[in-house]
Amino acid sequence: MKDDNMMNIQQIRIDGGTQSRAEINSATVTEYAEAIESGSVFPPVRAFFDGVSYWLGDGFHRYFAHLKAG
Repeated sequence: MKDDNMMNIQQIRIDGGTQSRAEINSATVTEYAEAIESGSVFPPVRAFFDGVSYWLGDGFHRYFAHLKAG
């Protein structure tokens, strides 16, 4: 069953200055990715639609962890 709130991660833009942290912690991304690969489920990231694009507003570490986990 498909969740209506699910979308392709490739549709989410991250280049709009919406990241509030100074940088992404690569150790955290690796830890999250390993947990995802082991079956852990994380809260969804939050993306906002401006009428043209979806922008990541919350969950940058989870976003990069999902990319890393494939």
